[in-house]
Amino acid sequence: MGNNHSFHILNHSHKSVLPNSSSSKTDLQPKTVSPVEHLSPMEKLGKLLAQRSLQEDSINGVACGVFKRYLFPHYTEIGKRLFSYLCTSSCGPASSHVISVSNFKTQTEKLLGIMSDHQLIQIYVTMYADGKDKMVIDQFHELVYAVYKLAMDHYPDGPQSCRYIFTTIKAVVDSAFHKKSELKTTYLANWITHNCPRLILLLHRYIVHVLSTGYRSIIEKPQVEPSELELTTPVLEKTPSFEVRQPLLPVSQVWILATTLPQLYIQPTQHHSSPCMAPTFLSKIMDLSCPSHWTLLYNSNQHGIGTNRFLHHVLGYRGPTLTFLRGSEDVEFCLAATDEWRESHLFWGGEDCMLIQILPLYKVVEKGAKLVYLNTSIRGYPLGIRVGADPRAPSLQVDQSFDKLTYCGIPYALNNMEVWGCSSPKSREIQLQIKDWEVKQAESNRKVKITSSDWLDHPDRYLLELAGRTSYATGGSSSSAS
Repeated sequence: MGNNHSFHILNHSHKSVLPNSSSSKTDLQPKTVSPVEHLSPMEKLGKLLAQRSLQEDSINGVACGVFKRYLFPHYTEIGKRLFSYLCTSSCGPASSHVISVSNFKTQTEKLLGIMSDHQLIQIYVTMYADGKDKMVIDQFHELVYAVYKLAMDHYPDGPQSCRYIFTTIKAVVDSAFHKKSELKTTYLANWITHNCPRLILLLHRYIVHVLSTGYRSIIEKPQVEPSELELTTPVLEKTPSFEVRQPLLPVSQVWILATTLPQLYIQPTQHHSSPCMAPTFLSKIMDLSCPSHWTLLYNSNQHGIGTNRFLHHVLGYRGPTLTFLRGSEDVEFCLAATDEWRESHLFWGGEDCMLIQILPLYKVVEKGAKLVYLNTSIRGYPLGIRVGADPRAPSLQVDQSFDKLTYCGIPYALNNMEVWGCSSPKSREIQLQIKDWEVKQAESNRKVKITSSDWLDHPDRYLLELAGRTSYATGGSSSSAS
């Protein structure tokens, strides 16, 4: 049956070219087809790169120089690492500057194929380890910094820099290597999976986009500028310019936390760019829309440190929060709470609650449900803040006066605190409305209305008369001392 179907098609094609055919002449004209248009995307890209390599560098195959110039003009080191990995995977370490079109197609399609997050992490750790099974500390530092640079170049509010970046990266590297000079790539892949699982995913998405649309930079226009790409780094709410004390949270810490925290804390929202800008192909493919803003609820440097100050600014915010605790000896922690803060004699919180140590080592200390405890008034139960799965031995404690921070039994002086809200801006508006209502109620309760008959027998009237006050002014249905 298949042969008859083929014969019918061939016979129909033959008849269509006869002079008496009813088909229009325009349908009979052969269309001009580019020699690469019928190819798969990766084979098309390989052919175009090979053409450029032959024209510009007189090299048969895909050359490393052309690969970096056309696909990674702003991140040549990433391009070099990726190209070396593609060559090593296909040809072995013998050739690291040129790869055949067929091998290029095979290796890039394999990289773009469906795989688990842990497999992706293992691939990129191996890539930055020069294909070896062990990675030295400098190579790991280079990998982390490359991801940071990529994220900051595409920050929603424009390219950013942070003077604390090397402190942040040092905490990550020191935590992973434990004062060793080299480690196995399998161990480092497991460490990344546990402590910052989205670190490599960000780099992979960028590379997927470049490879998927790279042929455009060769045929149509240069590679897209970094400002057109957005990666998932939360945006901090800016304080007014007249505020003297700014929030203490460095943007490099925001970035590394975004690679660790569950999606609950960095839920994407609509893009905040100009409304006339249409969604780019990149944002559709990579799903890298701008995440929700983090709203500052409490800063002890601005609002004062203490139980009452903390409760006043934090209670009533309905949504997940991040509480930053900074102590003496440069220790810093982040407590991610899924639910709104409340006082209770029980531990509370959902499965996405986390305790993260930021400095001097970056790591996830604990994660899970019923991790958070706050009590400032219930007698017979411990007072202060406690964090940990074991109520009898919590990992972190803050005393009731908010003066001392204890981590794993080691006490530190609590220098300052910050609380950021990670829910929608509407949650913050509702909290402010509630607080405004409470203030108005307190003001109205201060004004005591007393009728004339009540004032005649009121104890305050007797006290005023003892003090020599005997005349009063009355008006309407209320009376007050004149």
